[in-house]
Amino acid sequence: MIGVVGILEDVHKTAKMHFAQAGRTIVLLRANRPGDAVDAEAEFGSSEYAKEILGAVWGYPPELDLEKEATLQRALVAMIEAELVESAHDCADGGLAVALVESALPAGVGLSVRLPKQKLALEFVLFAEDASRVALSCDPIHLPRIQQVAEEYEVFADVLGETGGDRVEITVDGLPEISASVQELREAYEGALEKALRTEPGAVAAD
Repeated sequence: MIGVVGILEDVHKTAKMHFAQAGRTIVLLRANRPGDAVDAEAEFGSSEYAKEILGAVWGYPPELDLEKEATLQRALVAMIEAELVESAHDCADGGLAVALVESALPAGVGLSVRLPKQKLALEFVLFAEDASRVALSCDPIHLPRIQQVAEEYEVFADVLGETGGDRVEITVDGLPEISASVQELREAYEGALEKALRTEPGAVAAD
């Protein structure tokens, strides 16, 4: 286990993990362009979705370019210090869809996101764990400046949608793929361990 300690010079210039309010623009900040379908399939085999849902592991983990990751983090810090970003959540276990849901849960702020399929399988779009990606939320008035900073650091800032309501709505190429209330998702998310450990009714321990 690795612990990291740092110094925050100004506590007022921070970004929370979760969406704070409705009417905010959701942006995906990333260091790389999407890979091709062959790479995506090979890398998807190391994802949580592949392991837990498909019950299989294959291929190799997504490539991490440390220089590009450092550049992405510098761009993110610059945006936060300029008070352009309200929330920032890395896309890690579970990929983009899980990062968006985790951003919605704490304050109960829903979202509406529209994703392009880009000739990839639906599961890859939603649950692939590509490295060097962060889901941001910001006041719409700050979007042009965020895009400018991204360009200065040579990273990408893709507008995904907006926050609001009490549901998580994600479409891919215009088709609804995820539609659920924040409360429903919270119950599934927070009750997963209890459900996994719950003893079946009527079960009797063996001698």
